[in-house]
Amino acid sequence: MKVLHIVTRADSGGISTLIYNYYKHIEHQKVRFDIVAIDTGEKQGYHDHFESLGMRVVYMPENLYARLLFLIRFICKERYNVVHAHIELQSAIYLCVALFCRVKVRISHAHLSKSNYGLKNAVLRLLLNLVATQRFGASDLSIKAVFGLKYEKSAVVINNAIDVNKFSFDSNIRTQYRTNLGLSDKFVIGFVGRLSHQKNIRFLVDVFAKFEKEYSNTVLLIVGDGELRGQMTEQLESLNLLSKTIFLATRDDVNALMMAMDVMLLPSFYEGLPLVLVEAQSTALMCIVSDKVTRLISISDYIVYRGIEVSDTDSWVDSMIEYTKPYKRGVMKSIITEKHFNIVNEVDRLVNLYEFGLNA
Repeated sequence: MKVLHIVTRADSGGISTLIYNYYKHIEHQKVRFDIVAIDTGEKQGYHDHFESLGMRVVYMPENLYARLLFLIRFICKERYNVVHAHIELQSAIYLCVALFCRVKVRISHAHLSKSNYGLKNAVLRLLLNLVATQRFGASDLSIKAVFGLKYEKSAVVINNAIDVNKFSFDSNIRTQYRTNLGLSDKFVIGFVGRLSHQKNIRFLVDVFAKFEKEYSNTVLLIVGDGELRGQMTEQLESLNLLSKTIFLATRDDVNALMMAMDVMLLPSFYEGLPLVLVEAQSTALMCIVSDKVTRLISISDYIVYRGIEVSDTDSWVDSMIEYTKPYKRGVMKSIITEKHFNIVNEVDRLVNLYEFGLNA
């Protein structure tokens, strides 16, 4: 079975991690994944990760018309059994191409819970629901936001599952990484994700600045990159906090870095069902999260929600001060598995859904 995943970027975000995690545990003789992303003029963050699993990574032109022509030629030539698009409402355009190329299974996968209004989005939603043969979502909220209430029951939630063994807390790994990074005696505040508007980066820095005034022996550890890297650097520099910030960009050892952290912040304006929070809770890391993030991701006691108005920064700082006291980081494997986020169990379900579509 040949499956083509269509994404905006093959970068270090949650969608790429999701595809990578699933393919890593799929029987490759049975199912083959390829991925196509919009060309940015350079090799993208997950390119080598995908290729290491035997996936083909293909870049399509940035210009929309050239992109569609490229996809028509590519998909028709390669004869994919499944096209699995991850570009929210814009997936409608790509699934139309898949329909033109007579691909039987055309899947739209919703990841964000941000509502989409306006005439253009209404037309895209109508078209998407016409051409998609299956509808997946990271959560019920994502399904409602992209497909509408009509498909709330028929669409399928695909959990952002992880390798639970890899993300099980290990005190030896924590000590090793904190030593290597020069963080042995520091309170480490972590952020994992793309440095973009969605992640509310300015608020993140404001919270860090307030906390640092109360607890100076601290470091902000940033794992990720993005278009707001320069703006974030300027803000930190203006607050004299750049020397207390470590930028690590894209990494493949996020599990170990989470073990090295003492608390993780995610003040996003909106999310779907963030994979990074599944990973963090699996390492028993305390997470302070925007109240705009779905409660469905709260699968343990290692997560608390706070508002993201300017007046809410004090509540974030209060929680961070509370977690400067040592807390137990337990084994989470059974809880993660029970909540259906263990990749070993979930991968068979995805393959079965592909096969169901092909046999329909």
